[in-house]
Amino acid sequence: MYGMLDIEWCQSRGEGDGMWYGARVILLAALGLLARPSAAELDKKFNITIGYLPSITGERRDRQGLAISGALSMALEDVNNSTKLLPDVKLLLKWNDTRCDTVTAIRMLTDMTCSGVVAFFGPEGRCHTEAIVAMSRNLPMISYKCSDYQTSMLSNFARLEPPDTQATKSVIALLRYYRWNKFSIVYEESWVTVALTLENHAKKNNLTVNHQRPVIDGFKCCEEKMTCCAPGFWYQFIQETKNRTRIYVFLGSTAGLIDMMTAMESLQLFAKGEYMVIFVDMMTYAPKESLKYLIKTEDRGTTLVCPKTNWEMPFKKRAQSLLVVVSSEPEGSYEVFTGRVRDYNSMKPFEFPVPPALLEKSFNKFVSIYAAYLYDSVKLYATALHKLIEEETTYKNETLDYKKLMSIASNGTLIVSKMIHITPFKSVAGMSIRLDERADSEGNFSVLAFKNYTIEDIKCNASMVAVGHFQQSGKEFPEYKLNPHVPIDWPDGVKPEAEPSCGFLNEKCPKDDSQITSLVLD
Repeated sequence: MYGMLDIEWCQSRGEGDGMWYGARVILLAALGLLARPSAAELDKKFNITIGYLPSITGERRDRQGLAISGALSMALEDVNNSTKLLPDVKLLLKWNDTRCDTVTAIRMLTDMTCSGVVAFFGPEGRCHTEAIVAMSRNLPMISYKCSDYQTSMLSNFARLEPPDTQATKSVIALLRYYRWNKFSIVYEESWVTVALTLENHAKKNNLTVNHQRPVIDGFKCCEEKMTCCAPGFWYQFIQETKNRTRIYVFLGSTAGLIDMMTAMESLQLFAKGEYMVIFVDMMTYAPKESLKYLIKTEDRGTTLVCPKTNWEMPFKKRAQSLLVVVSSEPEGSYEVFTGRVRDYNSMKPFEFPVPPALLEKSFNKFVSIYAAYLYDSVKLYATALHKLIEEETTYKNETLDYKKLMSIASNGTLIVSKMIHITPFKSVAGMSIRLDERADSEGNFSVLAFKNYTIEDIKCNASMVAVGHFQQSGKEFPEYKLNPHVPIDWPDGVKPEAEPSCGFLNEKCPKDDSQITSLVLD
């Protein structure tokens, strides 16, 4: 709760009498000095306010605020209209555009804190500094889109978007399932934390990392005129590693993946079906975009048809030598959910204008999976708060009052701990969400492989399709489950092995040194 120093600080901000009045009410409530409610008021709900910190404007290309904010309105409406979830509480909303700027986000956060906001949702992108500020008041901060790994160490912070490092658990599960106990890690610079996490998991599970090699993103290479922009860069890179590995795990962009596999193909590594590449994609699987792992955007064209390429050998073998670990496709009636999000975006309190081009029935503004993460974060917070109120009242046979409600709703450590313990949680996207001991979503991942398979709206008879998924079981690593109806088509019909039968240096096969020299004596 707020102390006198907090009140004096908020007052010194000079934000107006309204903010000081709100802080004063909170302090009086904490001290039990407010008048007790009348009998009529007992039938009313307690109002508490949550804060939302989206990126509506700003320089980030992947800002989500304009497309997904309606999901928060939906979640609030569903919670407030529920007779089973928080029946005595009504959630109100304060929100502000952070403009993708940390300084702006902190100003918004502190202003909302002084006005009595009990929990925060967001901000997008970088959020470690903001989470530290919220931690200084032990206020819960629940992220639907944050990439800062350091925040996982904070007890008041939870995230519904699985961090990139969570995918490494699925990669290890995949490697163990196929007995690929030796492999190489190739990663672009921005994936260094993921690469180190994967290497640590491998060592703990007695898997051997043959190589761990960083590469620079191709766009940066050419923009800064570096040697890695040369056409022969990947050729030389593969030449240096191919004799001591058979399984590559690539962490980076799809463009980098295609460049690497093109170099491998030029060295005839896929001809005998001996090599395998595993790629990690944190974006949600979209069947219509599944060719992006095989052919660059500029070569696919703008229409959803098969690219002009030879689907037979050797391209087919190359495609069959790739497995993709990807965030699973939403299940059930997710399209209905995204349609509602679009509608709520244009309603109060956001009232975002719809571009004229999108008013035509044939156009729909894309709504990403972050809308589901946002909706789920509010529902999960409300569920945790409901459980804590039950424990404080029903089990202890006490009556809920405003002071008690505020102390629970604004206790970040308590709320986040309860969120961890009440998962797995059914997502609006149809999947099960589980938070690990750091309150990071473990995510839901699938495995894609190349199949002769027709995808709706794409005039193509082959693509990357889901052949298995990872089932979270509460253990350190998920369990890999194959789809019995969609078997993997291995190159040459045989699963590649992690190393040659005689070893990379022929060390597992006995040498023929048993020559016997015989002397024939007359």
